[in-house]
Amino acid sequence: MCGSAQATSAVLEVGAGVVETNHDDLHFLSSSLQGTSRTFALAIPLLGTELRHQVGIAYLLFRVADSIEDAAGVAADRRHLLLQRLRECLQPGADGNFRSAAIGDGFGGLWPEGSATERLMIAAPRLLRLFHQLPPAAVACIRGALDRTIGGMLDFLSSGPARGAEIRMETVAELRLYCYFVAGIVGEMLTELFFLQCAVGGEHLGRLRELAVGFGEFLQLVNILKDSEGDVRLGRCFIPTGVSRETVISLAESSGVAAGEYIGQLEALGVSADVLAFCRFISRLAEGSLEALRQRGAGAKLSRTEVFSILESAGETSGGATVAGV
Repeated sequence: MCGSAQATSAVLEVGAGVVETNHDDLHFLSSSLQGTSRTFALAIPLLGTELRHQVGIAYLLFRVADSIEDAAGVAADRRHLLLQRLRECLQPGADGNFRSAAIGDGFGGLWPEGSATERLMIAAPRLLRLFHQLPPAAVACIRGALDRTIGGMLDFLSSGPARGAEIRMETVAELRLYCYFVAGIVGEMLTELFFLQCAVGGEHLGRLRELAVGFGEFLQLVNILKDSEGDVRLGRCFIPTGVSRETVISLAESSGVAAGEYIGQLEALGVSADVLAFCRFISRLAEGSLEALRQRGAGAKLSRTEVFSILESAGETSGGATVAGV
């Protein structure tokens, strides 16, 4: 079983020893999440302490990569260089030391001054330091996933869909490949992190990884549909040329089936309430957002009341208990 979501200790195991996480670092992670993603700022605290820390750091690292790729008005070759620099900082040097400090303020200036995203980008060395303090198995899992995602982003910036400075999809196949690189891989990574914490047989991992790709695609397609008008204003278009919104909605619905099966299998395997609550919340939020988009069109969003109603329902287990903090 995974760790309880009720744990509050700031002492985390790393290898054979322990690392006591500075409360300033915990505040940094929390405030960075709140500033960059309403969804994950609510979802990640549902997890038990160790998973919460690992998933929070992983999410923010992926957010840094995404924010480099999405930086409006920044030349593609500069974004390419910065993604390569981030990729290099995930790896130890020949001396075994990590080079996170080498980033300096090189990620600054991509986003509006004072914005939450700009603050996160400037703080990338601090985030990388926290990443390298995680248990070795978690570091390897996150590093491998982010390395593959950055590789996919570099491919999209260098060829095909990156026509000019911004990404513009031409086919559904391109869209689905992009969703895999930026979200499906995240689903695979989260599944592996869950398995590191849960007493679940490894024979189930392969099928869950497959379903996790669909889960990630579901979340990404809903985000693309929600943000489509703003993306067009910034010169990028993720809905392929000649493809209707209804087609993308249907694709999202199909991916949503995989998300439901993924959660059902986790529940059948007996993973703990914190992991189930996390997965249920982000899935139900995407379902609610997709329904709002069907009814009200592009740009439709759930109200704060609707979001917190979903959060409360996601924290309920089949036995009627509630995850701490919900």
